[in-house]
Amino acid sequence: MPLPPKCPTPDCDDWLWKDTAHTNTDWDNWRWWCCRCRHQWYPTAEQLQEFRYGASRPAPAHRGPQAARR
Repeated sequence: MPLPPKCPTPDCDDWLWKDTAHTNTDWDNWRWWCCRCRHQWYPTAEQLQEFRYGASRPAPAHRGPQAARR
């Protein structure tokens, strides 16, 4: 399993968590969650593929997530 990215919020570089508690109950509906700054982020298409099926090759170093809509 690839490592999660770091939080892209300036002044915060905490690790993000795969959050399914605050989204719909669908198994594949999740967001990145930062416990430190309490922001939620959409995973990129590549991150969705990696965390759905596992990486078929080594993942590049920590790509940033996309900002979630509010």
